[in-house]
Amino acid sequence: MFTLPSPFSDIPREPLLYAHPSPIEPLHRVTSAFTSAPSQTKYWIKREDSNSGLAFGGNKIRKLEYVLSDALKNGATTLVTTGGLQSNHMRQVAAVAAKYGFKAHLLPEDRVSPVSPEYHTLGNIQITHLLSATHSPYDSDVSATLASLTSAGETPYWIPAGASLHPLGGLGYARFAFEVAAQENEMGVFFDTIILPVGSGSTIAGMIAGFKLLSSWAQDGEQKERKIIGIEITARPVDFTRSQILNIARHTGVLIGLPNPSTSITEKDVILDDNYNGGSYGFVDKKTKEAVKMLASLEGILVDPVYTGKAVTGMIGKAKKGELSGSENVLFVHTGGVPALSAYPDVM
Repeated sequence: MFTLPSPFSDIPREPLLYAHPSPIEPLHRVTSAFTSAPSQTKYWIKREDSNSGLAFGGNKIRKLEYVLSDALKNGATTLVTTGGLQSNHMRQVAAVAAKYGFKAHLLPEDRVSPVSPEYHTLGNIQITHLLSATHSPYDSDVSATLASLTSAGETPYWIPAGASLHPLGGLGYARFAFEVAAQENEMGVFFDTIILPVGSGSTIAGMIAGFKLLSSWAQDGEQKERKIIGIEITARPVDFTRSQILNIARHTGVLIGLPNPSTSITEKDVILDDNYNGGSYGFVDKKTKEAVKMLASLEGILVDPVYTGKAVTGMIGKAKKGELSGSENVLFVHTGGVPALSAYPDVM
């Protein structure tokens, strides 16, 4: 267990995660496959895909703990959000809505050229229908949708895609940093490199803010260097994504009481790699298919081809290039998304 400092601990949170931390497991066979002398790098995985019992869990559940608390405070009756057609975020919002008796109104945006007939019917789409969410065509002007729901007697609560641009969107993964630190203490391990997929940005932004706050407590001489590497899963310009992450991280830093977040969090803290995005969001290239297959074959762990699969591709690529040879312990964060696999039947 761990204790958050004030004012972080004073921010209301609605528990959606299991009462225990999401597991951290060694990747023994990955380590054997990608570590050779003189490097002694060990690979680990944190199972955010196993962090909750709500519709397969995932990183958005952790974010939604703080967002949901705000929705409850504001008397919401309908959670409204958007995302790609196979959005993990929409699935997790719909699951939370079902759990708490909200209505879920989803605005799926078809961002990907159809990869298979199953893409429009299976995976997360199937699950959101099972969760009784309402689906309406995407409209970039969400105000019309919110006004319509209000006219119908609902109290809609808007959650931006991925919850990233929500004012509280970075808090869940700032708290994650404290969870990891507690697990490190218990395990006697320090993860000097953390690798995760990056989409809308608040997962890595929250981590950056949270680990910065932890570091600010360390005594002189006790601080250890930790790199957080985001593998881009879209083809957006890296500078745009970096700027968005920096803004979210600094804003989150203010909320959690990080001293001087505008100067203590810098562009150097936002490490992004866009060499493994497969060309665009939702498109699966050969390397990603091979990485998904590799992890399943070596460790019995499934990842999706849109987010975590591309991050695994990045981790493998970096390992092969020797870019991780200076790390002692690499922690891969499995952010969830496996339900989307059935929408990509050619990944096998």
